[in-house]
Amino acid sequence: MPIENKEREKEEQRVASVRANIQQRIIELGQTVDERRSEATAIGRAFWDDISVNADNDDDLIETAASMAQQEHVLQGQERSYRLAQDALRKLQRVVDAPYFSRIDFKEKGEQEREKIYIGLTSFIDAKTDEILIYDWRAPIASLFYDYPPGPATYRTPEMDVSGELMLKRQYIIKAGVLQDVFDTGISIGDEMLQQMLSRSADEKMHSIVTTIQREQNQIIRDDRHKVLVVQGAAGSGKTSVALQRIAYLLYKYRTTLSADNMILFSPNSLFSDYVSHVLPELGEATMQQTTFQDYLTHKLSDSGLTLEDPYDQLEFILTGTEQDPAYSARLQSIHYKTSEAFLRVIDVYGEKLKNGGLHFLDLSVGKKVLITAADLYERFYSKSSILALGERMENLSDWIMGQLDEIQVDVQKRFYRKMVREPKYLGSEPEMKRMSKAKAHKAIAPLKEKVRKLAYVDVLGMYQNLYMNKELHQELTHKAGQIVPASWDTISSFTADALAQGTLLYEDATPLVYLKGLIEGQLRVSTIRYCLVDEAQDYSPFHYAYLKKLFPRARFTLLGDWNQGIFTHANVSTDDDSQTSEYASISELMKEEETETIRLVKSYRSTREIVDFASSVLPNGEPIEPLSRSGEAPRTIRAANETELHRLVAEAAARRRDDGASSVAIICKTERETRHAYKDLKALLPGLTRITKETLHYEAGVMILPAYLAKGLEFDAVILYDAGEAVYAEAKERKLFYTACTRALHHLDVCYVGRLTPFLPAP
Repeated sequence: MPIENKEREKEEQRVASVRANIQQRIIELGQTVDERRSEATAIGRAFWDDISVNADNDDDLIETAASMAQQEHVLQGQERSYRLAQDALRKLQRVVDAPYFSRIDFKEKGEQEREKIYIGLTSFIDAKTDEILIYDWRAPIASLFYDYPPGPATYRTPEMDVSGELMLKRQYIIKAGVLQDVFDTGISIGDEMLQQMLSRSADEKMHSIVTTIQREQNQIIRDDRHKVLVVQGAAGSGKTSVALQRIAYLLYKYRTTLSADNMILFSPNSLFSDYVSHVLPELGEATMQQTTFQDYLTHKLSDSGLTLEDPYDQLEFILTGTEQDPAYSARLQSIHYKTSEAFLRVIDVYGEKLKNGGLHFLDLSVGKKVLITAADLYERFYSKSSILALGERMENLSDWIMGQLDEIQVDVQKRFYRKMVREPKYLGSEPEMKRMSKAKAHKAIAPLKEKVRKLAYVDVLGMYQNLYMNKELHQELTHKAGQIVPASWDTISSFTADALAQGTLLYEDATPLVYLKGLIEGQLRVSTIRYCLVDEAQDYSPFHYAYLKKLFPRARFTLLGDWNQGIFTHANVSTDDDSQTSEYASISELMKEEETETIRLVKSYRSTREIVDFASSVLPNGEPIEPLSRSGEAPRTIRAANETELHRLVAEAAARRRDDGASSVAIICKTERETRHAYKDLKALLPGLTRITKETLHYEAGVMILPAYLAKGLEFDAVILYDAGEAVYAEAKERKLFYTACTRALHHLDVCYVGRLTPFLPAP
């Protein structure tokens, strides 16, 4: 609701006053930063000049060490002071042109005066009066803005709950220090603000949208009671931005005990990681550890000598295969079994069995000469007490091996020396010959020591293969785990063995192999991680969840996904409500935490009502999705008589959207194979067309072409579906992929096809 002109003038004056105050503080901080940088540099240069190292006796050494420690402490303090000033300067530089975005007037119970609270991206205090001119959006009292309409309201502080009355709720749009618009609103963030924010074009990066956080999103951001938070969010419901804002909130609330190094975010791919890379810096926080699960697996298996298949290659195989192909059926069976929690239990039992026998070791050799045999390692390992865990026993064995190698290195050094002495052409002195022989011995043995440090003398891959090659062993382990051997086990084991023989580790084998490796080597726990966030959580299997829980035993988990977009083979292909509910229940059961909360975000803020309604018709029994009241052009279906005409129509649609002002236009194909084929012909019709692949690391706006599974998590002003014909999208496994492609569009959706339209849509 717009405000009166007189009130607006007051608000304009306040914006100008606060901005001027911030500008003055920026000047002061700039000077402080320069001074502290110079002081830190001067102290660093003088560090050694002020210290004279005296090693005449122990007392002098102690005095010198104390002096160095004191100087180092001074230097560290100065550098810390410089960093704090620099951080404060950067935060104010980010907000000077838009100091705050909302205001609430709150009268605490028992108080006579209302308090005016202005909310922005960071707090700001008047240096002269100590008045808080701006409250950080993460401050406890700021939650009133997101959670309540005017009326009775309560916010929680670390000490207690504070109740009172929310008397005013106001929003601002400020650009370049000028108040553009101001209006009062009610229970949710005003539609005026949302309409302005959501009608913008999609550019190269995702931006923070703390100005439009909704009540249900705020509940997720500020939740610190549950150990596992499962968020089912409809396409465009803001799952990812909520996840990043949750990180910023936790870093703010627990800033004395929690740092970005204690948090990890698993993103779907590197392109997506780049797309969201600006959000945390915009919120004034350091970028946390961000990786993909594939990158994590690649790191853990870097010494395996195998080519690791990535999940998109696996998905490409599934989407392009046919039921008539025996290899296709075998692969499906293999994926379903190896991504199950049942298989993890089998490997757990295997780990217990290996405590008493069955470990595979490799000879430690130099050239053809075996220095320590695998049999010696086996005997040494199992001759010691089995009370300790496998990892501890492996550490003890490594220490023993290192001792043996030290002795061998001394013997090798002596042999090199004797050889030099006997060599008539060598004229070096005795000290020179000893140094030379020592260096040569070190060079010969060093690779073995590195191998021991990496535990590369343990044949983990051989033991994993043994699970498949030794049917009796697998039956024994399965029985002890309380599971049933799959009827198709012979097919699964043969398929796995063939892939390994070709030097390829299939994606479904990677996590089980890393898990077995962790059990054996004792590297299964990372205790420094306190919060683990998983985006696109529907793409993770039961095995993945059970593994992550063991990997991060001290962590709280936030799992954000949309089961309507569960496109991987292990994801639930059914779309009835009961199956979706069981998906949440199974995750809670896998994480084995009583303190689990499931929150559903059903409102979509991305697409127009017409696009949301169109996409919802693809999954009539899927998770509910409610569009915001933002209307636009109805999606178009465009039929082509043949492929040549299809290319022309797709190119014309993309050019039209670009010329009409769309910053990002995506031509979405079903698979990478289809993308390659289409790109060959379209690039001549669309100059500047960019092809996005799984190797693409940076996201840039423009006209692009990509497979549907790489578009997940991204959004575009306009989307053109390359071919939505029945020949392309007809099978049940493709329905959610088609839905995912449709929901990438913010403002415009064109559905092109050859022949008959996909049965997922009503006939035109």
